[in-house]
Amino acid sequence: MRRSVIVALVGLLAVGMAGSADAATLPFTGTLSVQIATLPALVIPGGGSAQVTGDGSLHLLSFALPGAGFGPITTSIPVTTNASLPSVVFTGIQNLSGSFTAISGGPPGGGPMGLQGVAKICLKFTICAFANVTVPLTPTTGGAGFGIGGLQVVPGAVGVTMLHAPWTIGQPAMTIHTPGSTIWVPTLPGGFAHGPASLTSSTAQASGVVQLVTVSKVYTSLLGAFPEMPVTSVLTLHFVPEPGTLLLLGFGVAGLAAAGRRRSLH
Repeated sequence: MRRSVIVALVGLLAVGMAGSADAATLPFTGTLSVQIATLPALVIPGGGSAQVTGDGSLHLLSFALPGAGFGPITTSIPVTTNASLPSVVFTGIQNLSGSFTAISGGPPGGGPMGLQGVAKICLKFTICAFANVTVPLTPTTGGAGFGIGGLQVVPGAVGVTMLHAPWTIGQPAMTIHTPGSTIWVPTLPGGFAHGPASLTSSTAQASGVVQLVTVSKVYTSLLGAFPEMPVTSVLTLHFVPEPGTLLLLGFGVAGLAAAGRRRSLH
């Protein structure tokens, strides 16, 4: 009996050490936050199932999220006490599907994931229903948008231009220039991927956590003293894998070893 257990262990270890990509569906919970300049952040809780790919060392190679895991939500951000800064009404905000690669075990990666919905920018001293700029976060045409990357131009009486970047596991490099040659770097945490026990890349374990970040630069004449304004976002996922998935190969090996020890005692 012991020999059969050892053979099974060797076989499983060989599969794990081969480094082949293992695909699985893992449930997750998390939050998606969107913040315009220094206004309070819009925080959207969510959850669902992600299609993930890992290797035998429990590195998370890539994952894909379905749309509407976060949202939809319609809400407004409280009006600021500074008349130069806008208030914002978010309508129908939810994530679109996204794919992310090079998550752990290598250089920082990331990928595109858009946000469906619009943000209506309203000045404090105007009536929002009549004086506003409506900006689709990720347009259905044009190939550019928030969380996707590229240059997005919204024409109108007051034009809006947005420079976008995709999501990253690293640290966003985009800076915002304010008048007087002062550079304001948005206070934004960096992305990361780690396992439950320490800051390692064994993300494909129970309680593995992934955080991605993105930032966009917004230009509009409505901003007064702030010709450039950041829109930042943080996506945090907490994987809750089901026991026995391919990505939990290490747990299966441990279980077989324990079973072998019990049989050897009888």
